[in-house]
Amino acid sequence: MTIKTMISYKKFITKDLLIADTFIKRLCGFMFRKELHHEALMLKPCNSIHTFFMRCNIDVVFLDDDMTVVSKIEGLPPGKVIMPVKGVSTVVETKEGLLKDIQQGDRIWLESIS
Repeated sequence: MTIKTMISYKKFITKDLLIADTFIKRLCGFMFRKELHHEALMLKPCNSIHTFFMRCNIDVVFLDDDMTVVSKIEGLPPGKVIMPVKGVSTVVETKEGLLKDIQQGDRIWLESIS
């Protein structure tokens, strides 16, 4: 299910977020797509990722239970594995460049868009 929400960090980031909160949604993610079908994908629960079968670079933030950025990777290319990150419960993958202003320690939150 697509949830039209926005991830915020001192400013608007995106309104096109898919929350992948089931096994199948997390399994499929952004794989096998020539272009990303959403600007952002929230994988929950999740603490590690891979970019096998992806066709573009992505930006990734790893969040703890309070939605605080524990780690960030920019421009992650296809074919990579990121092992589990300690203290992480949620991962957000986005189009490359979308998270350029986010830093470790920043807090992210969701707001519903009417």
